[in-house]
Amino acid sequence: MSPLRIVIHDVGHGQAVHAFTPDGKVIVIDLGTSADFSPLAWLGNQTKTIDSLVITHPHGDHIDEMLLLDELGFNVRQLWRPRWLPKADVYAANQATYQDKLDAYFELSERYSGSINDGELVGNPKVTGGVTIKEFASSNCGTSNINNHSGVVAFEYLGARIIIPGDNEPPSWKELLKQPDFVSMVSDAHVFMASHHGRQSGYCPELFAALNNEAPRLCVISDARAQDTDATQRYSYHAEGWSVNSRSSPMSSEPRYCVTTRSDGAIEIEVGTNYSGTYLSVTTN
Repeated sequence: MSPLRIVIHDVGHGQAVHAFTPDGKVIVIDLGTSADFSPLAWLGNQTKTIDSLVITHPHGDHIDEMLLLDELGFNVRQLWRPRWLPKADVYAANQATYQDKLDAYFELSERYSGSINDGELVGNPKVTGGVTIKEFASSNCGTSNINNHSGVVAFEYLGARIIIPGDNEPPSWKELLKQPDFVSMVSDAHVFMASHHGRQSGYCPELFAALNNEAPRLCVISDARAQDTDATQRYSYHAEGWSVNSRSSPMSSEPRYCVTTRSDGAIEIEVGTNYSGTYLSVTTN
C-alpha cells in the first residue's frame, strides 16, 4: 500500500500543507502562497479534488489562494474551519486588501453548513486508508485575537503522529490542554509543527511541560526569515532529534532537532512500510 505523504510547502511567511493518504485522499491545510510558488497550481497538476480542506483560521497568510479554488476548478468535498468566529471580528483582523478573499472564505463556509456522518468523514481511518485525522480547537478565547481560535490538525498512521497547528498562542494552547483527547494525540508525536511560524508568540512552555518525556522527535517551522521573536532554539531544545534526509544528497542523512522552510525548503514527511517494517522519513531540499 502507498504511504501517508505530507508536504509542507515553502511559501515564505504563510502556511500551505498538502497530505496524501494511502488510498488517494487529498487533505489541504491552509492556502498560503508566495510570489514564486503556488501550492494550489502544483496540486492542480495532479488532481482537481480536495477531499478535505482545513482552514486553521482566516488570516490572510492562511487564505491567500482562496480565490484560486474556483478559478482552478477544484472540487472541495469537506471543509473544516473555526465557524464560530463572528464575521466582523474576522474582517477586523485582516487588512482591507483581503476583503475579496474573506468574502470567498465566508461564501465557502456557508456552503458547508451541515454536519458529516462519521462513516463519511475524511479522517475516519476506514475512509482514509487507515489514517486517523483529527481537528482540535477551542472557542473559549476572546475573538479580538483570532489566532487563538486556530485549529490543530493531528495525523496518526502506523503509530506515527504528525501535529500541524495554525497560529495558536498560549491562551488557546492552555484551553486545548484541558481536552484529554488532544493531550493524548499530541503526546509522543514524531513531528510537531511550531505554531505562528515559529515565533515566540506561539510558543507555550505549558504545552511541552504537559508532554513531559513524550516530547516530539522533530519540530518544523514554516516562515520566510528568522524574526526578532524567533523561537527556533526553544523548539530545538524540546525535540529529541530525528534523522533527516536531503534531496540534494540522497545517500546521506543527519540528525536534526528542528527544520525550517526558510533554510531547508519544502519539507516532506512519509510514513509507510517496507521490507524492514514501519518507517517515518523526513526529507528536505
